[in-house]
Amino acid sequence: MDIESATVVRLVEQFLKEHNLQKTLETLQKETGISINTVDNVDTFKSDIIKGKWEAVLASVEQAGIAQGKLVDLYEHIIIELVELRDMGPARALLRQTEPMEIMRTSQPDRYLKLEQLLSRTSLDLNDTFGGKGTKESRRLEIANSLVSEVSTAPPSRLLTLLGHSIQWQKQQGVIPDGVPYDLFYGRTLEVVSSGEDKPPTKLLATIKFPKNEHPGSLAFSPNGEYIATGSIGGFIEFWSAMTGKIADELDFQAKGSLMMMEDTVTSLAFSHSGDLVCAGAGDGKVKAWKVKSGSIAKRFPSAHSQRVSSVAFSRDDTQILSGSADGIIRIHGLKSGNMLREFRGHTAAITSAVFTEDMSRVVSTSDDGSLRIWESGSAECLFTVLPGSDKLGLSMPGILSAYAIPGRPTEFIVCTKSPTIYIVGIDGQVKRSFAAKQGTCNEFLAAAVLPRGKLVLAVSDTSALHCFDVETGLPLDNTPKVADAEIFGMACHPSLSIVAFFSNDRRVPIWAS
Repeated sequence: MDIESATVVRLVEQFLKEHNLQKTLETLQKETGISINTVDNVDTFKSDIIKGKWEAVLASVEQAGIAQGKLVDLYEHIIIELVELRDMGPARALLRQTEPMEIMRTSQPDRYLKLEQLLSRTSLDLNDTFGGKGTKESRRLEIANSLVSEVSTAPPSRLLTLLGHSIQWQKQQGVIPDGVPYDLFYGRTLEVVSSGEDKPPTKLLATIKFPKNEHPGSLAFSPNGEYIATGSIGGFIEFWSAMTGKIADELDFQAKGSLMMMEDTVTSLAFSHSGDLVCAGAGDGKVKAWKVKSGSIAKRFPSAHSQRVSSVAFSRDDTQILSGSADGIIRIHGLKSGNMLREFRGHTAAITSAVFTEDMSRVVSTSDDGSLRIWESGSAECLFTVLPGSDKLGLSMPGILSAYAIPGRPTEFIVCTKSPTIYIVGIDGQVKRSFAAKQGTCNEFLAAAVLPRGKLVLAVSDTSALHCFDVETGLPLDNTPKVADAEIFGMACHPSLSIVAFFSNDRRVPIWAS
């Protein structure tokens, strides 16, 4: 299929028109001699003429490339109607300052002179003015039929739509890789981050922006790293490009304005390992699983908990959902049946995180009660209760914020406490190592995560400074950039790149990269 250059010009002209770049559009039309000759809706355009909605009509014909003779007839009629209404200022402006009327003045001076004389009259006989061509209404209809034959309509945003389809096809063919930044103009992958090793994030890559009176309450990266899912205080779940921070319009349900929604604040999010589902927990204790591609509900758990759901996670085989709540209880739910399968009781305060081990034989949970518990997933028996830092802090135990398995070390977990210290705890209940912020740089950590190769641990302090620790040595790295102005609530790492996203209550999700 050959693409004509005129077609490309019209695609660009439509883009310029839709983005209100009028001067650029006029210049392009003048230099190429090509007009798009489209209106948003032909029927509406005709109706506006018949009803005398001249402001809308003039806006439509301004860049439509209509034959000059027909524009002359239109402008002449509008001037006459304005004179009838004694709206003389706009009538004079149309007669003396527009191109169609200038053409009339030079090519049909007698016709132009009649309009000038019309402006000076104190009374107006429309029948005489229209020269026996019918009533005002019949003249409108005649002009409408004449102009409609000159214009057509085209689907909106054709250039962006075609580019989007091209990108999707190239992704399917492997030309454009998934999950990495790509420069569409130069046709090459951008080296934003190194894919071969963990590196400390040092620069802002992109920012997700929320509307006024909204801010995120949770977020998660998709398994392929293409999307960041966010859950808002208004209950909305949205998907964004992890590289640009723009809304993911390639998901049809989002492009159509349909959103996933909970009845309360979305307090926790997790993708299935296949990436086909996303699970959300809410402030009212409900849990829902959604299909990512269609935006439809896969399963509801209306009575998952009695209080806020602070953590959700999928089992390795994506058949079960693990949830933890402010009610201090952890539960396993069957995704197919929708039933609660097992319940874990023992924590004395709100659950802050709960995850399956890779082999699904254990559940690891953390709580505001300052303990980490390791459970046998089949029997719900508590095998170990760990109090990180108890040997140093005595009875004053800080709450634990989260526990994450270290990539490449499935039996070891990074444990973030509400203190300036982070721990590695084994599946055997033993504390293996601790990481402490440099003295005077941190009162307490608010969130932590592990980069995808398990070499570096990231933690955000109460001053929103990003601390980085070497997993092998436990030593902190020197650079501690401030990643946000507001206090950080949570964070998540990209599954394969040195990229991390943060959320707080300031309507922004900053995405940082190495």
